Amino acid sequence: MNSNPQQLDAARTDRLAELRREVDSHRGDRPHDEWSRIAVSEAIEAAFEGNAAIGVLLVGPGGEVIARDHNRMFRPHFRSDFHAEMVLLTAFEETNRDADLIGHTLVSSLEPCEMCMIRIINAGVTNVLYVSPDLGKGAITGPNALAPHWARLAEHQHFSAADCDPRLAEIALEAFGLAIGDVVEKLMARRSQP
Repeated sequence: MNSNPQQLDAARTDRLAELRREVDSHRGDRPHDEWSRIAVSEAIEAAFEGNAAIGVLLVGPGGEVIARDHNRMFRPHFRSDFHAEMVLLTAFEETNRDADLIGHTLVSSLEPCEMCMIRIINAGVTNVLYVSPDLGKGAITGPNALAPHWARLAEHQHFSAADCDPRLAEIALEAFGLAIGDVVEKLMARRSQP
């Protein structure tokens, strides 16, 4: 794990370290606590790397975690499409070329954005859980409705908040807030380069 992020100031780094310790020691009894804890842990790792603080995992039909990852838009190098869900699904599809995702569950630390939502629909993941909503902005709770063809493809998929300790949702949103300003600044800097 990278514990020496170059992109974050000391106060934010210290706060992320506190959140990491809290998540690592969390032991809850709600149905999705363990999956949520893993997703939030991945989100914090993404923030430490200078990426957007979003983590994700894929759970098999039997409840076993089969893959986990996080946003990698800036590290190891810039890739605008390396949102957490995209990274995880690409890796799964590359190593499991004939597999489908029927019966699988994708758990994200933050409600998926619209781009990731379309990718999840295309991949056919049966269940999608998010630890923290991105109220008013996410693809599930946000203002935009799916186009009819996407809505038809998503008819057999289920999207909802994870049934987890509310503290995990608070941590997920706080970690995202600690990192997103720097992410936006890096994106803005890319636009101002000659």
